[in-house]
Amino acid sequence: YVHLTLVPYIKTSDELKTKPTQHSVQKLREIGIQPDVLLCRTERKLSKSMKEKIALFCSVDANSVITAMDVSSIYEVPLSLEKEGLGEIILEKLGMKTKKPDLGRWEEINKTLKKFSPDTFSSIGRMFGRLIIRLNENGQNEIDSINTALKNVCGMVYFAPAIKIDQDKDKITKLAVELMSDGDYNSFRVTTRRTDKDFPVSKQKMNEDVGEAILESTAKKVNLNHPDKTCYIDIVDGKAFVYTERIEGQGGLPVGVSGKVMSMLSGGIDSPVASYYVMKRGAAVSFVHFHSVPYTNEASIEKVREMIEKLQVFQQKISLHLIELAPIQKEVMVLTAEKYRIILYRRFMVRIADELAKIHKAKALVTGDSLGQVASQTLENMGVIEEAISMPLLRPLIGFDKLEIIGKAREIETYDISIQPDQDCCALFVPKHPATKSRLVDVLIEEKKLDIEMLIQQAIKNVKTEIFE
Repeated sequence: YVHLTLVPYIKTSDELKTKPTQHSVQKLREIGIQPDVLLCRTERKLSKSMKEKIALFCSVDANSVITAMDVSSIYEVPLSLEKEGLGEIILEKLGMKTKKPDLGRWEEINKTLKKFSPDTFSSIGRMFGRLIIRLNENGQNEIDSINTALKNVCGMVYFAPAIKIDQDKDKITKLAVELMSDGDYNSFRVTTRRTDKDFPVSKQKMNEDVGEAILESTAKKVNLNHPDKTCYIDIVDGKAFVYTERIEGQGGLPVGVSGKVMSMLSGGIDSPVASYYVMKRGAAVSFVHFHSVPYTNEASIEKVREMIEKLQVFQQKISLHLIELAPIQKEVMVLTAEKYRIILYRRFMVRIADELAKIHKAKALVTGDSLGQVASQTLENMGVIEEAISMPLLRPLIGFDKLEIIGKAREIETYDISIQPDQDCCALFVPKHPATKSRLVDVLIEEKKLDIEMLIQQAIKNVKTEIFE
């Protein structure tokens, strides 16, 4: 048995009271019911000692006392209870095993709407491969802001503003005619999807009959291959949805389902675009930025902050780790051969990012490298740089032309930020003739002149982290 109970919070004394829970469990026992799990609704998170106290007096396991925190929306409840581990506890007690539930889309849409289009929806629910967002009155008047927010949700192929109606053929037909009476178009088609087999009319029959009604009402032409406008009818789970527009989403996978990565964000055009592409494939991205303050100004730091604010439309919570590269650059400049400076800088940068990624449980690094674009991005140099680490180094833009990268940067609104002037850390102490086809053996000889481990640990020790939410 799972028992939902109340643990009141008394503000005047700053106390949580467990007596109501003990009393309700006692009443259940009187009728022969012993709860296995207690869901304790409360305004404050239950401490370990509080859970142990409730468990002792109610004869349940301490790990079966679950904090059910008050949340702003009922549709945040599944996310909250999953975080508390309720599903795993219940499955364990039932002797069942299953894979971890995928709440990624639910969570991402919830966050996106709350941030970018607040107070516009009453609920979010699942329905046969779809997420249904029910708009409140304010949301129906703010449809443009909702569309803008949903366009940026990774993992969504398309979405459609739709009208829900009873599964009645005549009502569906009437609504379809009304919707298709508006707009400037010459040809149309009707596309019905019928996943609810209890609905007595086949999808082909719906297409034909609804299409005939639209034809009679509008005198528009039917074009099944390339229509100007389509009337969509979804018959699903005892309901029908009618709409005339499908808006393309980002596609890909929900952010977070593919694990964590750390992206090296330089402030240029390429790295934010590379970061976008791994977000789109379901990676939760944190960022590391190397700077040379005080030998340069802080313009590059301000730029990456602005870039992250743009990328937050795809991933709401982002961490930025700022690392001073100047002490390392000074050592490299004084002690090593000039032509290898860029390679040595980059090997230090990936080593530091690798260490930082492990601390934050990221599984890969990301760069904006594009083959042959600059001196450090030749096959030979990329191979030498990557040799310094064991972690996978992802290069989403490796085969992109610069114009393709610029086009995507404009689309995600980072381009105008990227082209603002700044003093990039790798431009400090830059060699006149950098090595374009470096050999690992030569680079290792140069690195023997440096105390690599000391320089890396010093950089890690001085890292500054900022959180964007």
